[in-house]
Amino acid sequence: MRWMTPDRWRSLGIAALVQAVMWFLVIPLFDADVASVEFNELTSAKLARLDGPSDTALAQAAFDTIEPPQRICCDSGHYAARFTFDLEDVPTNGRGLIHELVADSFAIRLNGVLLDQIGALETSSIGTEGRSHRALIRIPASSLKQGENELVLVFAAKEGTLASVVSYPLIGDADALQRAFGHRLFLLNEYKFISMTIGYLVALLAFIAWFRGDRQPYLFWLGSLAALWGFGLHQQVWGTLPLPADWRALIMGIVYISLPLVWVMLIDSWGKRRVRYLGRIVAVLIPAFTLVSIASYLYQLENGEVMISAEIVVFIITAIGALGLTGILLSKLPEIERVMHWEFAIFLAMAVLILRELLIRIFGLDMLLALDYVLPVLIAALAAGFLSRNIRLFRSSAQINQLLQEQLDVRTAELAVAHDREKDLLREQAHQDERQRILRDMHDGLGSSLMSMMLAARRGRAEPEKVASGLQGVIDEMRLLIDSMDTVGESLNSALTLMRERARERIAAGGFALAWEDRSGGDLPEMAPRSVLQVFRILQEAMTNALKHSDGNLITVRVESGAISVIDNGSCLDGPRDGGRGLENMHGRAQAIGGGFDLFRQGENTVARIELPVTTGSHGTRHD
Repeated sequence: MRWMTPDRWRSLGIAALVQAVMWFLVIPLFDADVASVEFNELTSAKLARLDGPSDTALAQAAFDTIEPPQRICCDSGHYAARFTFDLEDVPTNGRGLIHELVADSFAIRLNGVLLDQIGALETSSIGTEGRSHRALIRIPASSLKQGENELVLVFAAKEGTLASVVSYPLIGDADALQRAFGHRLFLLNEYKFISMTIGYLVALLAFIAWFRGDRQPYLFWLGSLAALWGFGLHQQVWGTLPLPADWRALIMGIVYISLPLVWVMLIDSWGKRRVRYLGRIVAVLIPAFTLVSIASYLYQLENGEVMISAEIVVFIITAIGALGLTGILLSKLPEIERVMHWEFAIFLAMAVLILRELLIRIFGLDMLLALDYVLPVLIAALAAGFLSRNIRLFRSSAQINQLLQEQLDVRTAELAVAHDREKDLLREQAHQDERQRILRDMHDGLGSSLMSMMLAARRGRAEPEKVASGLQGVIDEMRLLIDSMDTVGESLNSALTLMRERARERIAAGGFALAWEDRSGGDLPEMAPRSVLQVFRILQEAMTNALKHSDGNLITVRVESGAISVIDNGSCLDGPRDGGRGLENMHGRAQAIGGGFDLFRQGENTVARIELPVTTGSHGTRHD
């Protein structure tokens, strides 16, 4: 069998389609068209630590030249980043500014004029509002001057908070910046709230489905991933989170450490196979990397040096998660079902996107880090894929009824085929049993009688009277065999009616009178057709025995609710009626239907009695 089956070609085709959409539509949508903007060139970039947020502290600060981006971690304090740029003429429509600063709170000044302030700068009131702020600030012409202009970003950091990052600000025509970066600013502000909402909503739905359903691990890990993502974004925009800075930084570290490993658990729970002990490995890695981050932070507080930054810890755990995600995903490729192709394509897009982020960070490539923007879309797509594959709540009642009817029809057809097969097997078994019975009767009855007459003839002892009697016996046996192959009816009543019609002529031809006594009142046991046939054959053989061996002249058939008797007024039981294969067969047939057979003398009569099986009669009466 070829490895590349049509289903696998389809899976790879869908994966290629999703990759094309991501690379040529989604990522370019999030990236800015910087080529269309003519930026004002920055002539210097400097950084200083301040004694406070006041103008005096700023004036007394000693600035050092830097090469942005500059990362500042993780002590509390105040800092100032100063940039300069030149203008030959002051534009009448002013300029536009995108500050590109990541800090807890900050104030922006141009030529000594306050343009904007996000959050409080006093040490006791520092929040984190500035970390989620991205905006285009329009600089009025009155704030600009011909020649050198000075842009100062004063920012504050709380102890234990995440690192502050100073990058080159973007200065240019305001309208051009809006056209190029308007969608990016939307992504950095309103889209962040949308992403947070998507994360919480997917988490809520996944956990409800997990709790109300059959506890599928995939739903649990999908809910965990969405919840962690939503909470991480929430912390960024929740400037007044009532937690100490150290605790807040610890929680954020756990979130960023857990996210890549939760991705690994999600892909492991998808499909059939599981990686053994993976859950235990993840349960060890998360606290281990958390402890490393805590130890590094405490070391920095005590020694003033960074042992290992939080970014490096997150980078390492992200690399581990990306490799694990990719490896597990590829290992599941041979077992992916047709309905899972779209989910496979989404997981593959996620793996490629994470690997792209790692390569950008390793080699310092000037490319957009799109993971934060694309991740909410992928999470929502995974949830939609799972719903479309597993849950049919959105079908109309008519569609559900049609689906159930189709399934019922298929099941009914399967049962009908199985029933017909069972009937054929039972019919074949009945035919086989009948063949065996006929062979046995011919061997024991006809064969034995003919063999005795042949031996007597060979020895010269064949007396005409005995030969005639023997031939009559053979004829009777043949009649019994032929009669036994006829259909006798579905009920005991119809079989007895048939027996009465056939027996009348035969008994009269044998020189006997027939008396038929029905004392049952029609209240006879309900029996299966095969059981009715056994009763019919016992009666045939009992009558044949009476004709062959009785010296009387009357045969009486007495039908009662619980028994049927064949009675002849012969003198005794001497001779062949005392034993042989015939009586043995009658005993066996009676036992096979749950009844009994007995041959005995009753007064001046010989009685062959069939005890009918105990069952419910046609009128609901019990027969014992």
